[in-house]
Amino acid sequence: MSLPSLEEIRKTTDMLIFDLDGTILDSLNVWNQVDIDFLGKRGFEVTPEYTEMVTRLCIRDAADHTKRLFDLRESPEEIMQEWNDTVSEYYHHHIDLKPGAMEFIDRAHKLGFILAAATALSADHALPCLARLGILEIFNNVTTLDDIGSRADKSDPSIYIHAMEKAGLSDPSRVLVFEDVKLCIEGAGKGGFRTCAVYDRIGIGSNSWEDICRVSDYSLKSFPDAGAE
Repeated sequence: MSLPSLEEIRKTTDMLIFDLDGTILDSLNVWNQVDIDFLGKRGFEVTPEYTEMVTRLCIRDAADHTKRLFDLRESPEEIMQEWNDTVSEYYHHHIDLKPGAMEFIDRAHKLGFILAAATALSADHALPCLARLGILEIFNNVTTLDDIGSRADKSDPSIYIHAMEKAGLSDPSRVLVFEDVKLCIEGAGKGGFRTCAVYDRIGIGSNSWEDICRVSDYSLKSFPDAGAE
């Protein structure tokens, strides 16, 4: 089902939780190129399945997974350092919001929604990027997988529960989660959250858009499609 207007959603919803990479940030192309370059130098190719897996993990778990999967000689710390050295400049200076995302978030804020972000990004990347884009202060909180205190990933609802509880709420049925990755949408659904799939050509992974929409309550092909009265 296509996402209704924000005014309609507001009748049954107190909070919106947004994923960052691939959902409101136009950033998965950067990570995809990092993966292509990193694995290509070592004689491996990036597959949709690999992309789908690492987009739901924190960077440490993604490094552990990559080391095991490709039997790399580098330590997880060395893998993370190489990745961070490559992407830091982008998050601090170049990565932008997806078209229409700023207007959508600003409109939701004005309508009285509590807004939060739930991301597999490290705070070192997420917070400077959101501050530069002028939306950090709009969010009640920015929750990362590092905040959960376990090796959870976004196929588990813990990160969404944490973001909701940080905002002082307790009923996930009155919270709508925006995600681009099928496993993350399913993770939020396990926690009783309502979900909206946001299209991203990389985040779609090995799935079809129809597959992703099938596991989500709502769908959004692009932000200009929603938010109007």
